[in-house]
Amino acid sequence: MKNKRITKEERVAKSLIELVNDFTLDLDQVGRYVAEQSPSVLYNRLDVVADSAREKKEELYDRLNINPLF
Repeated sequence: MKNKRITKEERVAKSLIELVNDFTLDLDQVGRYVAEQSPSVLYNRLDVVADSAREKKEELYDRLNINPLF
């Protein structure tokens, strides 16, 4: 069996998931720190990541909820 190589993007996604999945973490405060301590380019890139994830989730939801009778 062939091992699938994990891409850099997959590694980063897994790291983000693990970091943000801590429910004791105040995400609003994290957002404030990101805004204060990083350039606007970083914020825009995080926005692209969130938009991409939202689109994929909607696509998966639509695919799962299609009624084949109509």
